[in-house]
Amino acid sequence: MKVEPTNNITQTDSTILWNRSDPAPETETLSFWKKLRRFYRTGEKPVDQEKPLSSALLGLLEDSTPRYPFILGDKDEKTTTFENDEKAPFHLLNHLLAEHHNENRKSFKTQLSNLIGGLNQLLQIDDKPAKVEELKGTYDFADELIAFDKMVDIIPKGSKETLSVTRLTRLTAVISDLQEGLNHFSKNEGIVVLEKGLQSIKRESLFKKASVVDAGPDAFDYTQELFSNEVQSFITLMKASRVAALEIEGNYKEDIHDEYFEHFTWYRLLPEELNLFQPIILFVHQHYLFEHLTAFSHFMASNQPINVVVLNHESISTPDHQISWEDASHQFKQEIAALAIAHRNVYTFQSSMDSPSLVYDGLANCLKSTSPGVCHLSVPKDRTEDESKLLLIAQAENASRYFPRILYDPGKISEWGGRFDLSENIQSEESWPAFTLKAGTSDKTEVMIDVAFTYADYKAIYPEKAKELMIIPSAFYTEHLIPLNDYLDTDQAGLYGKIPYIWVIDENQGLHRAAVPNVWVVSCQERLDYWCFLQELGGINSYHANVATKLKDGEMAKFKEDIRAEMESDRQQIIESAQEEAISKAAERLISVLLDDEELQIDDVNCT
Repeated sequence: MKVEPTNNITQTDSTILWNRSDPAPETETLSFWKKLRRFYRTGEKPVDQEKPLSSALLGLLEDSTPRYPFILGDKDEKTTTFENDEKAPFHLLNHLLAEHHNENRKSFKTQLSNLIGGLNQLLQIDDKPAKVEELKGTYDFADELIAFDKMVDIIPKGSKETLSVTRLTRLTAVISDLQEGLNHFSKNEGIVVLEKGLQSIKRESLFKKASVVDAGPDAFDYTQELFSNEVQSFITLMKASRVAALEIEGNYKEDIHDEYFEHFTWYRLLPEELNLFQPIILFVHQHYLFEHLTAFSHFMASNQPINVVVLNHESISTPDHQISWEDASHQFKQEIAALAIAHRNVYTFQSSMDSPSLVYDGLANCLKSTSPGVCHLSVPKDRTEDESKLLLIAQAENASRYFPRILYDPGKISEWGGRFDLSENIQSEESWPAFTLKAGTSDKTEVMIDVAFTYADYKAIYPEKAKELMIIPSAFYTEHLIPLNDYLDTDQAGLYGKIPYIWVIDENQGLHRAAVPNVWVVSCQERLDYWCFLQELGGINSYHANVATKLKDGEMAKFKEDIRAEMESDRQQIIESAQEEAISKAAERLISVLLDDEELQIDDVNCT
């Protein structure tokens, strides 16, 4: 933690005030720390600490961007407006079903009508209105000169005698299937299935053109059976459309296609064809899903394109009072997104409702996916809080890694690692989001404190959880107090005697360090472990990428070292060569001088 004093300030009601006092006598400090260490181990705190507390960091997440009321629809359309409440996911899906229906089925209905017209021409059925329109299209320049309805009456009628009985029967059946499918397309926009805990909602006000049905005892099995029944008529329609296209193009081969279409199932449908199937959406509560994990896993493994929307109204994990706190602290939280991703083929989206536009996109892409889809949404149940507080709590869910925003799309890319997106999380590159907390002091100065928003800071938002913390008066501060995020990042050997803390405020905006019990520390470790797991899947701070980078850097360093060694070797050879050459030349000059001296001496003797 870094605390930096800054300029003088004028204290206001909205300023967090940090009153610091002189250190207490050693005996008092030792006595307090004995109680503090016991609190850390057991969670038992002195009875005199019942001051209402809350997280001091919640205000750091404030965002002035208006999110609600959320308005859907263009200015030329009828708009839908809704608030941030438990009905918001239903309103979003109602709007998306209408969009999905219009986007996918409008053009296909035209395609079906054209196929029916093409088959009618093959059968040469007398369709007077159609022939009138055909003649008008051909002789539009003579529209005022020719009575096309009279002209049709004098055109010779066709005959079916050129068609075999088998082909005639096939074409007639295909036309019937296409017409029935065309009629079916004009009805429901989708089917919404409600598990037993949701069957009391006023469905008629939530879904306008979708069928709403109640599930049986097992909602997952019921929805799969519903899909199997509904998809049969759709298979008949898609098979008829394929046969019709082949017949019109003259490419239908009875010896090949009869057997193929006899065994035609939904597995043979193309992605664009599956997108034409009416969406089936199952709504369940989170606790219902955990009570039916086997059925949920069977549903995901089936690969049926059914969408499950899981509603989570728990703002914080519910403790199991039948388990001791030490055992509970070491439990790993069940994660719906992780269960879905583990099946590899399931479109997975998780988000709180603080950003309705992101939720809208996540649900829309889920409807477009041709694989099973799971959308896990944290939805506010209690409307006693005002809108701004609800949004802050939702953002705190995300910042604390309690409820991260997750997107896994198996249809996005063939490479497994590229299917993840964690970019919409607050400071997604970090273990915990980092902020700067400003506080005033008793001497009218302002301090800037580097802080991290951890899962403990999120828990401290709730009064019933904040009561589990123990305030540390500033008189008893020692070097053994360390911020919780640093505590979680320190190896075990460095934690002896250390007590982790977070920053809290009281009802008077007074700032305090508050010790967290071990049970909180372990739950924060669990949340951090899950977040690191997601980061690894998403390629953020990846262990394998870091190892590869280090190897690459190591190889580069070795390469540079080899180059330097080779250059040094060449330099030494050049020096040695130069030295040898210099010695050789020096020797030659010396020999030359000696020879010249000897010749001079001989000449002197001769002269004498």
